[in-house]
Amino acid sequence: NLQELGRISKLLQQSLSNNAEIGRVDLDVQLDLPQLDVQIDRARAATLGLNAQEIATAVSLYAGGINVAKFNEAAGDGQRYDVRIKATEGDLTNVTDLSKIYLRSESGELVRLDAVAKFNQELGPAVIGRYDLQYAVNFYANPNMPLGEAVDLVKETAATIVPPEYTLKLTGQAEEFGKTFKNIQFVFILAFVLLYMVLASQFNSFVQPLLVMLAQPLAIIGGLIALLISGDSLNMYSMIGLVLLIGLVAKNSILLVDLTNQLLDKVRDTGQIINKVHINAALSEACPVRLRPVLMTSLTIILALLPAAMGLGAGSETNKPLSVAIIGGMISSTLLTLVVVPAAYSLLIGWISQRNTSHHSSQSI
Repeated sequence: NLQELGRISKLLQQSLSNNAEIGRVDLDVQLDLPQLDVQIDRARAATLGLNAQEIATAVSLYAGGINVAKFNEAAGDGQRYDVRIKATEGDLTNVTDLSKIYLRSESGELVRLDAVAKFNQELGPAVIGRYDLQYAVNFYANPNMPLGEAVDLVKETAATIVPPEYTLKLTGQAEEFGKTFKNIQFVFILAFVLLYMVLASQFNSFVQPLLVMLAQPLAIIGGLIALLISGDSLNMYSMIGLVLLIGLVAKNSILLVDLTNQLLDKVRDTGQIINKVHINAALSEACPVRLRPVLMTSLTIILALLPAAMGLGAGSETNKPLSVAIIGGMISSTLLTLVVVPAAYSLLIGWISQRNTSHHSSQSI
């Protein structure tokens, strides 16, 4: 029912427009446009040798005009203009003027239009929109809030107004946002898997990559806390920032774990069996050495993104949440990586070394 659809659309439009953050909401439906309905008497027209197409062409010719040819102003320039025939301005000003339109019957006689058609003035839709062969109404808005929050608000509002037999479908940027959000979730998983594979090949171990990747959860937590403090939402751009953190913060852990491994390799070269004392000594030496490069690289990233995080410059509505997420993640990962990763390294690698030592001793006996 087009009329019922229009009524529901108006209610939803009014409800959404009351929210200042949504702003103005426009519709592409207008059901009260003055129209003139031409009802052709097909039987009468047939007796005169006229058909509906001829009558419609005559009305179009006088009412709006029709294109009859193409015109080239200069041969070979490729620019073509339509040649349009229409009634002289002022010939048709009201319904009664339609009686001035004459049609030529099959016998050659002139027949007035009102002899084969009736005219009814009524109100009707300006455009009948359809989607998937169903009546449809399109809403247009430019919200002053993050797109994800606007989509949630529209869904919540529609749930209280739109009957269950009607369907709400997001299009345009809202539809693309939903697709992108799903893709980013896949990108998160793919980034973790690829990072693990690269680290496993670099360290020649299936365990040590897990130690390096402890920095990622710490960074993501820091990024989420930073978004909460700044008042930014978890939208598409902040999600991209969290994905970037997966690669950025891994570097700090790699520097620390790699130097610790090098120090332990020197101990192995002397023929000693690695134990908890050697591991803790290597960590105690590696942490101060790697502290300076870790802080320098982290501060460089943070200071470079600080203007964008403050909302300065063009595109701040997209750059700000991305920068805030990265800065928050870098701060938390930098501070916690120097504590959590060494502690986890000492516990896990120490346990593995102790188990290997016990296994070696039992074989010797």
